[in-house]
Amino acid sequence: MPLRLQVTPSLLIKAPLGGYVIPAAWAAEVGARLALHDIRCEAVRMASEAVRVEAFRASDVQFASGPFEGRMRARLTGNWRRESQDIGAGALFVPIAQPTARLLMHLLEPQATDSFATWGFFNACFEEKEYLEPYVAEQIARTMLARDPSMREEFDRRLSSDPAFAANPRARLEFFLRRHPSWDSRLNLYPVFRVDELLVSARSAR
Repeated sequence: MPLRLQVTPSLLIKAPLGGYVIPAAWAAEVGARLALHDIRCEAVRMASEAVRVEAFRASDVQFASGPFEGRMRARLTGNWRRESQDIGAGALFVPIAQPTARLLMHLLEPQATDSFATWGFFNACFEEKEYLEPYVAEQIARTMLARDPSMREEFDRRLSSDPAFAANPRARLEFFLRRHPSWDSRLNLYPVFRVDELLVSARSAR
């Protein structure tokens, strides 16, 4: 066996100042799993609008070629960024100030090797479900270009400055779909947020 006197981590994560927020849609499943590890959670009783959070949006998702121990693992690439999110009643607040903080981060940080995200518990968030057929999307793109001169300028500029974009039909159509009302803005959004402060509407639940 090789002897390693020093170990250099491949990923360094700074803990959130307050903790993590799990939206209500995922609260029951994730909360039950956290409870198995004796991780304390608090139920959010009142909804809050435009809460300042850190949200992780994946720029690339690589699913495993096959299942492992009954799970389809996923490898996420992306970054945490500041944005505003509405926090509904029924969400879970998981404070970082508890003895199991290190374990908590291993489970909820999306890029950690054994996180819930890596083990595929949130794969549905990284699957595109709503889309337009190419023959429909092309007509929509032409209509959008005709109605919005600034969009046409932006599109033409992108074509001339980005050869990879110009050569990729799917990327060109996605340019318009991302600006269309039907675009799913929550695609590739990891359904756990980081917050700096304790949520004032939280009350002890478990």
